[in-house]
Amino acid sequence: MLDGIRVLELARVIAGPYCAMLLGDLGADVVKVERPGKGDDLREWGKGGGMNAVFAASNRNKRSIAIDLQTPDGVTLVLDLARHADVLIENFVPGVAERLGLGYGTVRDVNPAIVYASVSGFGQTGPYARRPGYNSIAQAMSGLMALTGMPGHPPTRVAGSVSDLAASYVAFGAINAALVHRFRAGEGQHLDVSLLASSLALLPDPAAQFFESGERPQRVGNRNPSLTPADAFRTRDGYVFIVLMNPAQWERCCRVLGDDELRTSPRFATNASRLEHHRDMVERIETVLATATTAEWVERFEKASIPCGPIYEFDQVFEDPHVKHLGLVAEMDQPGHGRLRMLGFPFRASATDTKVRRPAPLLGEHTREVLEELGVAEHEIQRLADAGVIAIGAPA
Repeated sequence: MLDGIRVLELARVIAGPYCAMLLGDLGADVVKVERPGKGDDLREWGKGGGMNAVFAASNRNKRSIAIDLQTPDGVTLVLDLARHADVLIENFVPGVAERLGLGYGTVRDVNPAIVYASVSGFGQTGPYARRPGYNSIAQAMSGLMALTGMPGHPPTRVAGSVSDLAASYVAFGAINAALVHRFRAGEGQHLDVSLLASSLALLPDPAAQFFESGERPQRVGNRNPSLTPADAFRTRDGYVFIVLMNPAQWERCCRVLGDDELRTSPRFATNASRLEHHRDMVERIETVLATATTAEWVERFEKASIPCGPIYEFDQVFEDPHVKHLGLVAEMDQPGHGRLRMLGFPFRASATDTKVRRPAPLLGEHTREVLEELGVAEHEIQRLADAGVIAIGAPA
C-alpha cells in the first residue's frame, strides 16, 4: 500500500517506532535514525547487547542509520534526509526537536510537503507539555487505571504497553490521512499525537456515561456495568466469557444451562433486573458451569448462537486454531539474536500484502547505504565517521 513512501524516524522505545514499523509493514521505506554507540533505548532491554526480542518486534522493516544529532553536521544530514522524505516521526520531549534544529518549522522550510508527526506524553502545548510521559503515566492520568481492577481494589495498570500502542495507532491513522490530504492539496502538516489523549480515546463509552450522569464510574472487575450477563464465569477447569445483548440470547442461554427458574424468574427477566440481582445470577450460572469444562461449554454455547469465548492464559492464545488461521504470528531470523517469533500485521487487505521484508536492523547497519543514496561522497562519509558524527555498523 505504501510502496514508494519514505519515512524518517527520529523516535525510540515503543510509541513512535511501532507506528513507523506499521508503515514499513505496508511497504514504506523507513530509515531509523539512532544515536551512535547506544542507539534506541529499547535495544538495552532485557539482557541488552543491542538486540532483543522486544526491540525486534517493534523495528522490523526498517534501516538503521547512526547519526549524532548533537553535532551541526549530524543535523545537516538529517535535514537532507528530511528533504527527500514523505513522513517524519519524532518523539522527543516537546522543545527538544526545536533546540536541535529539527523542529517542524525548520523541516517544513526544506520540505513543505512533509507530514511531520510528533508523538509525546502530553502533546506539544499546555501545562504538562514539557513533562516526559510514559505508558503507565498515561494509563494513570487518562482514567484507564481508575476503571481497571476488581471492586474494592486499587486502580490497576492494564497489561502491555497499551497507551504507547494507542498513540502508535492514532499516529498511524493520522499519518495516512495526512498523506491523502497531501496528495489532494499538495501540502504537508504537523500532527500532534499524545499518549494521554490517545489513552482517553480508548474510553468513549465510560466517558459518555460519566458526562450524562455526573457520577464517577466504579471499578467492576470483569463485568460490564450496564449489561449482564457480560462477565467472566468459572467453569470446571477455567473461565468462559459470556456477553448477551438481547432477550433472545438470554433465553437460549438459560435453555443451554437447563435452569428454568433462571429463565422464568422476574428477578432475572430483564437486563435491569439482572443488574439488580447480579450476584445471585452469577452464583446460579456458575453452579451449572462447574459441571463441565470451558471447552465443553464453549461448544454448547456456540451451537446455540450464544456469544462466548474461553479466557486463555497467555500461552494458550497462540494455540487457538483461529489465531493460527489469521496468521497473527510472524517468524524470522533476527541477526544478533537468532530465530524469533513476533506478532504480525493486524489486518488483511485483498489487493496488497504485508510481510516482513527485513528483520530489525543492527545499530548503524545501513548508515553507509543510506548516505550513498543521499549522494554523500565516500570521502565525506569517512570524514563524518572519523569525527564521530556517524557510526557505520557491520552489515547483517
